[in-house]
Amino acid sequence: MKYSRREFNKLMVLSLVTFSTSEASEGGRSFLRPPGALDEERFLERCIRCQRCIQVCPKRVIFPLSFAEGIKRMNTPAVTFKKSYCNSCLKCSQVCPTGALLPVTEATLDIGVAVIIEKDCVAWDWVGCTVCVDECPEKAIYLDEHKRPVVEPEKCSGCGICELKCPSTSIRKSAAGKGILVKPRQAGTLPRDPSLHKKRDTK
Repeated sequence: MKYSRREFNKLMVLSLVTFSTSEASEGGRSFLRPPGALDEERFLERCIRCQRCIQVCPKRVIFPLSFAEGIKRMNTPAVTFKKSYCNSCLKCSQVCPTGALLPVTEATLDIGVAVIIEKDCVAWDWVGCTVCVDECPEKAIYLDEHKRPVVEPEKCSGCGICELKCPSTSIRKSAAGKGILVKPRQAGTLPRDPSLHKKRDTK
């Protein structure tokens, strides 16, 4: 079926509106924002996509979101721990010109919270793996009576070291992904408690 240019443009506009509407109706976020980020609605209002936070990040964990995340979110900064982790340098929040990222300290840093993925976690089936416990600079992960990792969300800063170092994909052929992932804090999750902060070891 052929469309005129006008009909094609109408279809494109309708598709984009529908896409944006469905995006807004989802609520919350499925990805991590840089340290100091406002709530999603206010963040999107203030972020001007200048990408200064992306450019200044020494660990290269901040990247621009693609069109797949929606027009409003395209080119806004998000965080990934596939290749590195957040070292708490806090440069990203310092260079933000609009206040979309507020200044934070190492103690108040709260990117997200680590979540154990039971089906992929090596220690959940086999005793012996303690990588996430050993690597966590905040001591926010401990082993339960079955030698399985448990996260204390009020201690977790969401730095991503545990996710980066998790060996599940190299040890378990059946693992679909990492045995621990940093995710946005959901409603009802305990916020990070700055008083429980442990000074990060220099790495």
